[in-house]
Amino acid sequence: MKVTARFFYENLLRDLNNQIEAMFKSQKQLSTGKRILSPGDDPVAISRIVKYKSELSALTEYRRVIDTSKIFNSSIEKAIEDLKSIAIKAKQYAVQGSTDTLSATDRLALAKEIDILIQRSIDTINTKVSGRYIFAGFKGDTPAVNESTGIYESDINLQYLDISFFLDVAVNLPATEFFTYQVEPNDPDRNIKVLTPYNYKFFDDLNDINEVYDADPLSALLMKTASLSNPNQSFTANGGTITIKMDDNQSVEIAIPANASLTYIRDAINSQAGSIVKAWIVNIGTTASADYRLIIGSIPSGKSNMIRINVSSASADNLNLLSYNPEAGIVHMSLEENIPGYNYITDPNNPNYYSFNNNYINENYYLRALHFLKVALETNDQGRIQKAVDYLDKITENLFKQQSIIGARLNKIETITDYNLELETNTKQALSNDQDADALQVISELNQRMTVLQALRVTLTDFFRSNLFDFLR
Repeated sequence: MKVTARFFYENLLRDLNNQIEAMFKSQKQLSTGKRILSPGDDPVAISRIVKYKSELSALTEYRRVIDTSKIFNSSIEKAIEDLKSIAIKAKQYAVQGSTDTLSATDRLALAKEIDILIQRSIDTINTKVSGRYIFAGFKGDTPAVNESTGIYESDINLQYLDISFFLDVAVNLPATEFFTYQVEPNDPDRNIKVLTPYNYKFFDDLNDINEVYDADPLSALLMKTASLSNPNQSFTANGGTITIKMDDNQSVEIAIPANASLTYIRDAINSQAGSIVKAWIVNIGTTASADYRLIIGSIPSGKSNMIRINVSSASADNLNLLSYNPEAGIVHMSLEENIPGYNYITDPNNPNYYSFNNNYINENYYLRALHFLKVALETNDQGRIQKAVDYLDKITENLFKQQSIIGARLNKIETITDYNLELETNTKQALSNDQDADALQVISELNQRMTVLQALRVTLTDFFRSNLFDFLR
């Protein structure tokens, strides 16, 4: 290869330019703090940097969503706490109203207080956060509960927000969980199914065998065995005598003839011992598979545990199944608080499901329990007032359960917040490792290149200081 002055000049100039470009790049790395200034600097690292930046952008959005979900769930938790306080206050009124010292006027005054609590409850359940009702479903822009009828007018859907790459959290709580329930919009009786009238009955026949009866606030005696598919068929072959006692001063003997039906025995008890007990026949089975039993409750209500029933029969037959005397070890009947068909129905398709005295619905739905207490106070019904105490206990217990659900959500949010923060820190570190320049290393390289550049400049100056006469000498 022939080395000429031109060749030497071009190579020297190229090396000089390379050093200047390298110094420019180092100076730009130093000023920006970035190691990679263009995709061509490190294509593999660039792909990772893009991924890291995308993840950090998502984590920033998740932080905003987490704040939103925390606000919504904290508001739900506060609202449930307020509803618990209202339920506890209502129970205090119920206990006060159930005492014998209060007059009808006093109880009417308490009913007005309960009415205020009902309105406060509806206001609480219709709480809005950021323009959305927290106890509604997808229809978050409309009130959850109708202020006039107590009907739940939203849906039961949960709304979720993504708070991480792999996790979401609900930000609402449909009020059907504890407050009221949905009713078909075209149902002609929809307006009376929450704020039900006192002793509202779906059947005109008050003796209808499928009717839900007014329950004993504490319990009632239920015949345990010898179920019948027809209450009018013969129940006792030989007959006998039933002695019903409430205390030593209240005792009634009822003669039962042979081949008497369960219906006959019910009517005999009600006609001869109606001052101390009330008897019913209920089907605790289904329509397809009937299971009729006799139920006996106290008059006044609330004292069924004091009932004692002794049976004297010519021979042991079904009549003996009405015996109830725990002191003597005779308990053919059982003391029950909830009896299917007597004080609760779980099937919404049954027309009696919404009746005023349905224990199942009153103890599961907040507004129904308060309304039941209010009406009982208005009508001066001590038995139902006492029953309302138990309803409010069940309602409060359910509120605690719902509050625990919200507490679990908030704990999940806090856990994910910590997880996302750690993930963000690790991602930023990984991004820094790939993207950020090492200042000390860049300064060292810059100094080295400046030394090289200075040497090149000296060489170039010396080379071009020479002329043609220097070569001719």
